[in-house]
Amino acid sequence: MPITKDETKAPIYYEVAGNGPPIVFIHPPGMGHVTFRGEKDGLQSQFTVITVDLRGNGRSGTDDRELSMYIVAEDVVRVLDECGIQQAYICGYSNGGSVVQELAISFPDRIKGIVLIGGFPEVNSFLLRNEFKLGIWATDKKLMTLIANVLAFAHEKKPEKRKDLSDYVKQVSPEFLEEYYRMGLKYKATDRLKGIHCPVLLIYGQRDDYVHHYRHLFQQYIAGDVSMILVGNTAHQVPTKKVHALNHILKDFMRKAENQYSYVE
Repeated sequence: MPITKDETKAPIYYEVAGNGPPIVFIHPPGMGHVTFRGEKDGLQSQFTVITVDLRGNGRSGTDDRELSMYIVAEDVVRVLDECGIQQAYICGYSNGGSVVQELAISFPDRIKGIVLIGGFPEVNSFLLRNEFKLGIWATDKKLMTLIANVLAFAHEKKPEKRKDLSDYVKQVSPEFLEEYYRMGLKYKATDRLKGIHCPVLLIYGQRDDYVHHYRHLFQQYIAGDVSMILVGNTAHQVPTKKVHALNHILKDFMRKAENQYSYVE
């Protein structure tokens, strides 16, 4: 079972499949690496696919350091080090995209390009703010079965996959998940986005309109190449509800970026 080996820091569980340019997938709090089963299956023939459990999630452990977006981003860098990978594409879903932004800002030399699915650089809208507050309330009340079932029902259609995801969410302690929600609520990268210089792809579900306005902040503050794609007939759950479309989009994004790198070199 691949786990980072630094005994002084949280052990991070990760899985590696395939060959080719590496892409790392970052899940939202609680959901774990199982979120990206479809992407792993669909991309590994052409890319090295790395999925992780963020600290305190799934099979990953914790340490005595206070949770912060920087520390979570640093954990991902440790996974890259374990895999012997200098640079990778990083794809983050929902609040996992905040980790990706921190990676691109704080560890730019390790990043080839980033993909944000339903991403936001800060929580500045009524609906999103209250979504985080609802998560904080539910974890404070220790309603982990409710949280797990809601996430599983929203993301998966097949009963066996729903059960797998629900069981995985339940592995997170409510106290630690609450910390993640609080961290996500207060995290703000907007004023630091100018530090992102790699290619950026924003992906939103067409019906996920309550986060669509965040694209303007990314396009305003990131100086480099920012493109956006709306995925039709879906809301927020693009990685599980629109697997084939997402895989096609990611392949196209990385192929174009690889061609640019080859041209520069």
